[in-house]
Amino acid sequence: MSLSLMAKGFIPKWSTSSSLISLSRRLFSSTPTVPQQNGNVKSSQETHASRPSGLYADLVTKVTNFHNEDKGYMVLAGDVFDVPIRKDLVHRVVRWQLAKRQQGTHSTKTISEVSGTGRKPWNQKGTGRARHGSLRGPQFRHGATMHGPKPRSHAIKLQKKVRRLGLKSALSARTAEGKLIVFKNFDIATHKTKHIASCVSQMDDVKKVLLVDGDSINEKLKMATKNLHYVNVLPSIGLNVYDILRHDTLVMTKAAVDKIVERMHTPINR
Repeated sequence: MSLSLMAKGFIPKWSTSSSLISLSRRLFSSTPTVPQQNGNVKSSQETHASRPSGLYADLVTKVTNFHNEDKGYMVLAGDVFDVPIRKDLVHRVVRWQLAKRQQGTHSTKTISEVSGTGRKPWNQKGTGRARHGSLRGPQFRHGATMHGPKPRSHAIKLQKKVRRLGLKSALSARTAEGKLIVFKNFDIATHKTKHIASCVSQMDDVKKVLLVDGDSINEKLKMATKNLHYVNVLPSIGLNVYDILRHDTLVMTKAAVDKIVERMHTPINR
């Protein structure tokens, strides 16, 4: 199948499940319009959803916190957060992730592994019945399974540069939709779940949110979000395309943004 068809959004039935198609539609549902532009550095978060994406231009976004306080501004690297959105690469990366995480522990028993006697059940001739040499064959009850699954790896290979471009596309899509929020940090006063629940409820048009911190996760934050099915927490090293697609809003700390930019700028080891 040509890449041009996949780039236009055509995803063949054999390549993905219905859930993956719905995730892809939700990620790329917005159609941005063209605003006024000033120089090479674009304006802040509220204009991200109304400007054309994929210009490789640095973006200035507002920095806030859980209490929606103004904490200044931050520049998002254009080669990470404003790249052309490649739906075909996002699809390939998600397929790679889902295939790689399959356990592959399925197993069936062959004729040499099932329990049973090895004696010939009846004479070859003279009984009027079909000839058999073992009761462990697949045609008998409690017999073997022929050509059944065995433990194996379902992982497929995908180039590192394709994985990197898929992550950049997902980050750029969230930025273009105005669904990328930058916090100064994730410091909270208490580990109570109701505190985080009230903070998330104050966010505009948020159904499921992914919190990404720089290094280790704050223990208070981890405890506060444990019982909220619509709030998940990841360190920056664990940020991936599939989790970005599963959440409609992405909240990152300044440290997490710096870590991701450093990760994207690191040369690929051949």
